[in-house]
Parts: sequence; structure tokens; C-alpha cells
Amino acid sequence: MIVRTPLLVGSLACALLAGCAASGDSAGRLLVQPDRYVLYNCKELAEAAQSISARQFELERLMTRAGTDSSGQLVSDIAYRPEYAQLRGQMNELYRTSAEKNCKPVLEPRTSDHVIR
Repeated sequence: MIVRTPLLVGSLACALLAGCAASGDSAGRLLVQPDRYVLYNCKELAEAAQSISARQFELERLMTRAGTDSSGQLVSDIAYRPEYAQLRGQMNELYRTSAEKNCKPVLEPRTSDHVIR
């Protein structure tokens, strides 16, 4: 069976573009186990949310300081983005668990993610 080069290149391009279309939250969901916080009570959920939020803020600062040029962006993507995506997934899981347990909101969800775009 002969694989045609244009078909192979087109398929590869589609796969790469589909990866670019995925949101940052989808990556975070893949990095966090479901029901991670199911055994936490409301107080523990709030404490975990504060800790994660503080680390997220620190990573945002570091990513901003890394700069907007291509080398700074590359360093930021390699050094900070994986942990940042994992923390976003953990926060989403905290929000979900908090809502299921009828706790008061642990922290307000961030509506702006300008640093990770």
C-alpha cells in the first residue's frame, strides 16, 4: 500500500491544528485525577484553593517576567506552563467539589487568563 505524501502531510497538519484549538482548561483536566478532593471538607477545600491560587499568581508573575520575545516565551512555556495548567485543573476540580458539597465559594473563578494566551 502506497501512502501518498499530500494525504500524509494534510492529515498531520489537521492533527496539529486540532491540538492548537484545544483550550488551556482541557489540558488541566487531563492532569488532575477526578474526585481528588472528594474527602476534603469545606474548610480544607478553602485552604487548598488559597494555596493553589497563591502558586498560580506566582507563576503568572514569572511568566510575565520571562518576557514577550520568542526566547522568553519559550522558557516560559517549558518551565512554567505545565505546572500552571495542572494548577488550573486542580482549581476547576476544587470549584466542582465545593459546589457539590454546597460549600460557600472557595475563591471566585478567574475570568481573565491573559498570561496563558
